[in-house]
Amino acid sequence: MKKQPGSRVCFICGQENNISIKAQYYTDTVNQQVVSDITIPKRFNGWPGYAHGGIVAALLDEAAFRSIWIDGNYEKSMVTMNLKIKLRLPTPTEQPLKTVGWIVETNDKHVEVASEIRLLDGTVTARGQATLVKAPDSFLED
Repeated sequence: MKKQPGSRVCFICGQENNISIKAQYYTDTVNQQVVSDITIPKRFNGWPGYAHGGIVAALLDEAAFRSIWIDGNYEKSMVTMNLKIKLRLPTPTEQPLKTVGWIVETNDKHVEVASEIRLLDGTVTARGQATLVKAPDSFLED
């Protein structure tokens, strides 16, 4: 698997962001997925021992977005236009998890992507579906 580039300040993958989860993402070309092994710190609890739904949504969004880079073209710039999540089970904090993202469908105007958060036994705690569109030029200037 090939490591994808990270960010300095991203909330999920930012290596220089003190509150970041510091997730690192890898491209699995065999399965056409992007994967990350993570542990959600307890500071992101909603209920004791379980992640806040907003944190779960952010992790699903990041994994889904990163699936556009499976082909190795890190110059692709897209943003999430729509994100739908399904919280199937409470997602635990302070235990190893896996996030997975993949492309569902692509066309000239947008990309449909999906993602999951899984326990190490493969149990899915949350699923996401997103629509990504080309990022506006003004957005990329920053």
